[in-house]
Amino acid sequence: MNPHQNAATCLNAVLCSLTDLPDGGLRVVVDDLRKSDTAGMWQHHTFFTSKDYPAGMLADPKGLSEAELANFGFSVLVRLLVVNGRLPDADDAPDSDAHLTDEQRHRIAALTDEDVAWIDQQLLSRCDDQFRKVAYVVATAMSLDPERQPGIPDVFYAGRVRRLVERGVLEAVGDLSRMRYSEVRRTR
Repeated sequence: MNPHQNAATCLNAVLCSLTDLPDGGLRVVVDDLRKSDTAGMWQHHTFFTSKDYPAGMLADPKGLSEAELANFGFSVLVRLLVVNGRLPDADDAPDSDAHLTDEQRHRIAALTDEDVAWIDQQLLSRCDDQFRKVAYVVATAMSLDPERQPGIPDVFYAGRVRRLVERGVLEAVGDLSRMRYSEVRRTR
């Protein structure tokens, strides 16, 4: 079989990238891509996940445990299989806080009204008059916030987006219980 034939049939891909964090750490970002109508080009489709590493931790990847490296490789492989229709997408379920750890629940409960207002402001700062995927708004608000509270998960941010829609500050299309399947913009 010609290996170029296989590449031509692949319509979806996974992109892993690095982002520098203000504190010197690194964020590993995993996005879904779709093949563009332009030959040889890909388009960003959906933010999938990210993980932050403290400054210097990735300076020598040998310092990561075998389990962490294996989990990363496994996650990328599973995502490739999902985006290419070889496995069912577990993300088809609504966004839920049911999977939160006790530590994440504790951190959320410890947020002050000022902390929540700051998170709302960060989310709003990523919105304008164009509809954008909620997953994108959440991911950029989390990744570009220099004062981000550690340990607050994306589903909490997505819940704050829903509250902003309920208050009439943002308008939405799609299913807001699923951040990858909904979009928001500033209310006109």
